[in-house]
Amino acid sequence: MQVTIVSFVRGRSDFEEAEAEFVRRMSAHTRVAHETVKSWSDTTTLPKNLERGHVVGLCIDGKVFDSEGLADHIGRLQQQGRSHLVFVIGAADGMPAGVEQQLQERWSLSRLTFSHGLARLLLLEVLYRSFDLLHGGGRYHK
Repeated sequence: MQVTIVSFVRGRSDFEEAEAEFVRRMSAHTRVAHETVKSWSDTTTLPKNLERGHVVGLCIDGKVFDSEGLADHIGRLQQQGRSHLVFVIGAADGMPAGVEQQLQERWSLSRLTFSHGLARLLLLEVLYRSFDLLHGGGRYHK
């Protein structure tokens, strides 16, 4: 499986070391890539190489999962042949309208608003936990 995280942000994150650790942990189960869109407007769309992936927007009003439910959902997506998950973290003003039209699902990490760096880190952690559950790992605890 391939996971790509797209974010609309400028500059570096204070969470890069922690992000790298989760990418390392997930490397046995999936490849993770980051794409940063530095110049965008409401007409911005996803880069062409990502349009064929299963596109998930991270939105405050999106579907909320618990850890086991998210793992099950990702497992179903894999069974359906979805081999590339593309997660889009919107800009400070929300999701660009062009990208909004490309979303196949809307998920929520929380009803709270987070910085892009923290949202990426949270996403990587929940994805790591999901892949660990799907592959019989014992690291999940309630």
